[in-house]
Amino acid sequence: MPNYGDPKYWNKRYREQANTTYDWLEDWDTLKPLVSRLVPKEARVLMLGCGNAEISEKMYDDGYANIENIDISTVVIDQMIKRVQEKPRPGMTYLVMDVRKMEYPNGSFDLAVDKSTIDALLCGDYSFLSVARMMREVQRVLKVGGYYFAVSYGLPENRLIHFERAHLSMEIEVIKLEGKSDKPGSDHFVYVLKKKEDADEKCIRNWDEVEKQLLEEEERERALAAELGCHSGDDEDEEDEELESAPEGREIGSKNYSDDK
Repeated sequence: MPNYGDPKYWNKRYREQANTTYDWLEDWDTLKPLVSRLVPKEARVLMLGCGNAEISEKMYDDGYANIENIDISTVVIDQMIKRVQEKPRPGMTYLVMDVRKMEYPNGSFDLAVDKSTIDALLCGDYSFLSVARMMREVQRVLKVGGYYFAVSYGLPENRLIHFERAHLSMEIEVIKLEGKSDKPGSDHFVYVLKKKEDADEKCIRNWDEVEKQLLEEEERERALAAELGCHSGDDEDEEDEELESAPEGREIGSKNYSDDK
């Protein structure tokens, strides 16, 4: 199974997919009604794990003209810089950066968009710890009242735990995007998190303990897996299969928005 948290995997993948684009799970047409309801067009937007998706370009052309795109893959960032040079969009940038260790000052963004980056991290090594580190950074770089949108195939019972850890303080709304088929995994979810006033203080107070606990848990699981000679990932194998098959695409059409909160 590939390690989706390893930049080497993504560099190889994007070299093989040169001169192509792909929007994971959902495109801008689907997400636009939700984003425009909550986030003004003058917002400063951060695209987490941007890959070679077109969503940033479409958002920009729709009026969101202050977008920063980051990805762990140097290959895809080089590709997207060349792509944007062909049709310049002033105010939109592409940078190599790890979502688990971002280089932005506190309170830099009004909106952070994650289209299946959380799913990728959950299929890599030290998955729960990686997601906790990403969420610490997402919360830090958001302004108070800023939004984090996570588009995921993960069910609420498998994802909310990552948004409710002790170092986070965010309002949570769950929106279901219903698929067109009855096939398992055809439904997707948008997890909408809004940063609370006490978020930074809570993170400072609780992060060390959260990190220590997750590291200890994952070390125990890896040791047990090594004894049994089996895979030590935290999420279910079917989630790995879902992520691996995602680039084949699924039909994107009109979706019914329903609040599962």
